[in-house]
Amino acid sequence: MKMNIQWIVSGLIIFFSTALQALAGTVCDPIDIAWLSEQAQLPKGTEILLKRERNGLCEVVVAIDGNLAPLYAGKEFIIIGSMYEKKVPVTGNTMAELKEVAKVERQKAQAREALAVEKRKAFFKARYAELDKMTAITFGPSSAKKSVYVVTDPNCSHCKKLLPLMEEVAFEGQLKLKVILFPVLGKKSEQMAVHALCNDFTYGQYLAMSGKETGEVCDRSTQLLAKTKAFFQAADISFVPMVVAGDGSWVVEGSNINKIRSFLGLDCDTEADGGNTGCGSAKAE
Repeated sequence: MKMNIQWIVSGLIIFFSTALQALAGTVCDPIDIAWLSEQAQLPKGTEILLKRERNGLCEVVVAIDGNLAPLYAGKEFIIIGSMYEKKVPVTGNTMAELKEVAKVERQKAQAREALAVEKRKAFFKARYAELDKMTAITFGPSSAKKSVYVVTDPNCSHCKKLLPLMEEVAFEGQLKLKVILFPVLGKKSEQMAVHALCNDFTYGQYLAMSGKETGEVCDRSTQLLAKTKAFFQAADISFVPMVVAGDGSWVVEGSNINKIRSFLGLDCDTEADGGNTGCGSAKAE
């Protein structure tokens, strides 16, 4: 009888211990995208693919734009990096387990991006006529009858490299460059754009900007930048540079000059980007 009582008591202890643990939950219970977003800035569309308790922390793997990123969460913090236990690469082993998942996530991201690109192309085809109202600066031969729009941020290094190449395109193709200022890189970009607009900069003055420009906003900058931001927000675009055909028939996202030249029927620039031009592969899509 005494033995039976001991077994019953032991069983009750185990039961209540398990029940209390269940009620208390695990370190992973509160972890979701909302909680992670309180600890760190996460890109739009971030998803949790895995979470499990690991040495008192919650091991979490998130998918960000098709890439998997591991992190470890505590009660009120996260640690981004790799965990080792007695020389065993814990994080490395976790990522190896998710190798096939990573492949699927990359494929899904590529499909999403391809769809987004097509949507942006359709957007410009439908609304290209509105771009004229956002043009801040024009450049090109007086005899030019056609034009292209160059969307740029005054503090963007890729944009600064692209514009001189676009000058050559303008004269070779007899085109007007219609420059649209879309400051997406922060306060400095905004200040430079305001300065250029309020001082009615020419193309040459715009290229010569040092990045130290400041100044008060004016009606022109307020109205033009508000219109530009609203337009590109409607297109779900938050990057530069971008070149758009005058009739909206094609769009090049980024600074691939030979893709632009291909759309315009111009010969490939073999010296662009240090000779790494992709000549022969940049074709109209």
